[in-house]
Amino acid sequence: MAKRAVALKEDEGQVPAHLRQYQSGRGLSKDQSDNVVPIIRILQALSPQVQKRNNEYIDGAEQGDLLLRNAADPIVKGEEGIFFQPCYFRKDWVEWVPRESGGGMAGRYPALPATAQRVEDEKGRNVQKYVQPNGNELKETRYHFGFVLGHGAPMPFVIPMSGSGHSISKALMTLLNMKGGDLDSFVHVLKLKTRPTSNALGEWFTWDIAWDRYATEEECKEGEKLYDALAKGQKVAEDLDQEDEIHSSRI
Repeated sequence: MAKRAVALKEDEGQVPAHLRQYQSGRGLSKDQSDNVVPIIRILQALSPQVQKRNNEYIDGAEQGDLLLRNAADPIVKGEEGIFFQPCYFRKDWVEWVPRESGGGMAGRYPALPATAQRVEDEKGRNVQKYVQPNGNELKETRYHFGFVLGHGAPMPFVIPMSGSGHSISKALMTLLNMKGGDLDSFVHVLKLKTRPTSNALGEWFTWDIAWDRYATEEECKEGEKLYDALAKGQKVAEDLDQEDEIHSSRI
């Protein structure tokens, strides 16, 4: 156990003396497109990772589990959950090509584009939605960036929330404000699990969020670094895909 702790600490920034002459950043990219933060996804019934005949299937993955892309062990059971240190928050409007036209993410904007038109949802749910002149739909998406702790070395991830996820995102913010007042978000560590939910459109899994503890001094320092990198645009969220759009549409 002690050897593991030392190895992780050295990997996190204690550069051996003989390597310090090579700290000019040669061979590295600082471009945003090369420094993306991967998304944490809740696997649903139609997620390819849970379908045994799909080439993206992951052995043992089930709906309600969490997918941590790029992690050594990418599947976390939803009932076990993860410890998450929230470090940065932002909202974007994401443009989606309709699924009947091929689907896919077409753009991301910090504010609702002036070209957007508000229309009634065609499914008769008394819901307002926004579309572009080309027919693409715009959905407000809330992004929570932070570190996953206790699952190997701390790794930065982002959790996107839209549609029915807006209420979860707002509850998360309310929880942080209740526990910390004006304290920075990265002083908190949350416990995130999943739970089943449903409405007239079907059943799916969503987030179950609880406050766990205050972050350690070292965790706060790393959280502040991640906040600064995101605030300066040095890191960005991974692009959403069609699976994210499908599940965010359940409102």
